[in-house]
Amino acid sequence: MKSMSCVFTMRTPPELLRAVLDGAFEAALVVLSNGIIWHRNEPSHRMFPSLDEAGSRSVIPAHVSAYLSFPASNAASMSWEDFIAGEPFLNNKYTVAGATAPSSGENFPLKINVVRMKHLVLNFSGSDDSVHQQDDFYYILYIQEAEKEHVVAELQNQININDGILDASFDALFVINDHGTIQQVNETSIRVFGWTRDEFLGQNISMIMPANIAAHHDLYLQLFLRTGIKKMMGTQRETTALRKDKSTFPCVLGLSQTKDSHLFCGFIRDVSVEKQALLGIIESKKYMETILDASFDALFVINDRGIIKMVNKSTVRVFGWTVDELVGKNINIIMPEEHARMHDSYLNNFACTGVKKMIGTQREVEARKKDGSSFPCILGIAELKQFDSQRHYVGFIRDVTLQKSLLLAEAEREASDNLLHNILPKHIAERLKRDPSHIADHFNNTTILFADIVGFTYRTSMMSPREVVQMLNDLFSRFDLLVEQYDLNKVKTIGDCYMVTSIPSCELEHDGCARVCHFALDLMNTVRDYNCNRLHHDKIEVRVGIATGQVVAGVLGSKRYLFDMWGDAVNMAARMEQLGLPGQIQVTKEVVESAGRSFHFECRGKLTVKGKGIVETYLLRCAKDADRRRSMFLPVMPITAPAVRSMSDIL
Repeated sequence: MKSMSCVFTMRTPPELLRAVLDGAFEAALVVLSNGIIWHRNEPSHRMFPSLDEAGSRSVIPAHVSAYLSFPASNAASMSWEDFIAGEPFLNNKYTVAGATAPSSGENFPLKINVVRMKHLVLNFSGSDDSVHQQDDFYYILYIQEAEKEHVVAELQNQININDGILDASFDALFVINDHGTIQQVNETSIRVFGWTRDEFLGQNISMIMPANIAAHHDLYLQLFLRTGIKKMMGTQRETTALRKDKSTFPCVLGLSQTKDSHLFCGFIRDVSVEKQALLGIIESKKYMETILDASFDALFVINDRGIIKMVNKSTVRVFGWTVDELVGKNINIIMPEEHARMHDSYLNNFACTGVKKMIGTQREVEARKKDGSSFPCILGIAELKQFDSQRHYVGFIRDVTLQKSLLLAEAEREASDNLLHNILPKHIAERLKRDPSHIADHFNNTTILFADIVGFTYRTSMMSPREVVQMLNDLFSRFDLLVEQYDLNKVKTIGDCYMVTSIPSCELEHDGCARVCHFALDLMNTVRDYNCNRLHHDKIEVRVGIATGQVVAGVLGSKRYLFDMWGDAVNMAARMEQLGLPGQIQVTKEVVESAGRSFHFECRGKLTVKGKGIVETYLLRCAKDADRRRSMFLPVMPITAPAVRSMSDIL
């Protein structure tokens, strides 16, 4: 008989064929062309328990259609004969999808691989292993439950999904057995540590540990397996890991044991970036604290409930409490009682309304120290950006006790200076502050003026003391304004007598006489203006006398200073006033010679002056047009140089 192109030939012993089929994992049937099942293996017993096992070693008088249903294109099933006649067999093989097993109420999907054998004549009998039917073809059907294949596929799919999930983890994953041997790693482990998957698998987990940790790892693992005491299992701890390039890095290790197995799972997270960021934050915080501690002002950071969260070193120095005594306490600890009672309501009002009464401003308040004493301070408050879901505020407090003392001292000094300048000429006052010893000077050309109220004694005898003082104060205050306008020196008042001089200084002596003359004219105008406002009173008249010459000036007293002058010129000015005419300004010849270019004078004649004999006197009438500009009673006139005249023209 000819040889076959399939695996089995006509000379293949039937026992060998049965042995091969019985060794297969899948259910297998040998079916003749007429559909009779000739042989089935052991797995087919489990798949088709309804088949009679008695004839397992002889041709089973059962048709394959009773156990298998073959799908057709019209959704119906086809017969065995139609199946083998219509299906194309490629290389004598064909796969059937969608077959079912409807026998005995069993109906489950199957996948069948069909192998067609040709030119094999089966002529075996019961005694000589021959069959009584000869056929050109027979078929071997390898049968597999499609559902089982689906479950396997689903299981494989789930495995792939799990592997994908593990590989997608940001943390490195290691699965080890109870000997510490690595069973599985994910892609992050490969990326973080530098070894490949093949280099990991089968190696002890100590390969990723520094030597000092690796030396004890297996002992830890065996101790846990022996005692069950969990020192690291189920916890997280910070440790150090080793890369392939021998570099180390800080990491967080989390360990757990899988259920019902001696496998352990460890996740490793590289915290190098976090540690670096944390270090940066710590350094930034230290830097900021250094800056804040260097501040001269006390600093408080409080939350929206007024609880102190932070202070600086100046706060401790200024207030006397320690940091621990302040942090966690309400800010009203540093406030006087009357402010402390209202502080929380201020915060609540701002939180509810958003109206900033103190936020973003500075104001002077009182603060309280640990010892109970209070001090003036400047408080500046600003709102910080929200963090920890709370509003926070920062307040800077500056102790202004010293500044207040300095300001008070400055105010007192300024008041003292003003008083001193009211008593003394400015340059004399400055000299006195620099050198409090006695001041005495000689000046060659100083002009002196005396003004006296005519009939003062008689007039005041009919007035009350209050009226006398009020009259003199009103009149002399007007004179004081003129003294200030013309840069003169008010020496003193004696009763109704008013004494004024030019500034006894070399820098100003060149026009001192002219300024005194201007003052005298405006003084007369002031008296007339004063009389116009006193319609129901007698008119006041004054006599004025002016002289110029040498004087001695000095400061008298150590408590109540007086800048006074002595000399022949002073006596002469007093005599000019005493011998003068009411409402007139009487001057000496020296005054005319000094200021004649700017004023009109009228010769009064010669008078007998006590201690001086016969003296020629003059009356000051008015200023020439070019010099009338200085009067506070006249508009400012343009300045023109006066013509030079002889003494005869002046007289």
